[in-house]
Amino acid sequence: MSEHRSGINPGFLAKHSLSLRGVNESNAQIIAEELDELPSVDGVWLNERKQTLKIAYEASHHNIDEMIAIVEKHGAAIKDNWWSRTRVGWQRQIDENIKDNARHEAHCCNKIPPH
Repeated sequence: MSEHRSGINPGFLAKHSLSLRGVNESNAQIIAEELDELPSVDGVWLNERKQTLKIAYEASHHNIDEMIAIVEKHGAAIKDNWWSRTRVGWQRQIDENIKDNARHEAHCCNKIPPH
């Protein structure tokens, strides 16, 4: 079992990879630090040489578009190709499903019995 940061619910954890362009020495560390400081982010791995970002966060609190906005705020961007657009679309759907599941209340037979 892998360890998570305090307060992270592994049931709502999303792990995404993004192919980037425009990551360089001046913005790589700033992007990684800003993403890592967000509450409910479990880990950030930014590879400047490969231009990739891997991030794990609790999708009941965040979504991939928030992460992309931070990347773009610092002058980098998602690669503009079919595969990257398709992958981001899947990641949006995953985040939405996790957020919906986090808000879902079980109906009668699946509820925890009262004390």
